[in-house]
Amino acid sequence: AGGSRLRVAGDSHGGLETPQDRAEVADVGGQSVIALFLDEKPKDAIRIAVLDEECPLAAEFISWIVDNQKTECHACTIYRGEPVPSYWGSKDYPDRWDNGGRWGPPYALIQGGFLNTRQDHIQRENHRPQVKRGMVAWAGLEGVHFFVALADHPEWGHEHTVWGRVFEEDMPTLDMLVKTRELNVLKRSNPVVTNFANPMHFTVVRM
Repeated sequence: AGGSRLRVAGDSHGGLETPQDRAEVADVGGQSVIALFLDEKPKDAIRIAVLDEECPLAAEFISWIVDNQKTECHACTIYRGEPVPSYWGSKDYPDRWDNGGRWGPPYALIQGGFLNTRQDHIQRENHRPQVKRGMVAWAGLEGVHFFVALADHPEWGHEHTVWGRVFEEDMPTLDMLVKTRELNVLKRSNPVVTNFANPMHFTVVRM
């Protein structure tokens, strides 16, 4: 049903009843839905509601990626996995993101990229809410790399263009990746970065 809604992270609306209903939904409150599928276990869908109206340039690019999956995005990977520290956001720690601060490292996110042969720069749009758990945003000032927040990030303010939201019921799949996969901590980088020892290739489809 066109008016039905699934629950996305940070969304107070209820979900649909059955997997069949979920598979048939083409939009979430007017938003298109894509799904990332890892080429290895777990192969559960990671569904993302794309914010078409707020970020039309991002939506256009992602739609192109989906339509050209066979020739593009062969290097699309999830490569960075930053667990949520037990002290995340604790007022017992200084309000900073390094040197023993409450915001990491690690930095409570998963990062990947839509690498392709056509476009290596996506113009950042002005939809920049405070990043909450489940939001999907572009990483950095340019490029086709994105991240999914595994926790709320008040320390970032309004710096990142948020173009999507992961469905709430799919977030445990991402949480599990940083808990079960081997991670490499690059202590010599500034800031310290935590990557997956083995990046995971994914395909992206339109639902």
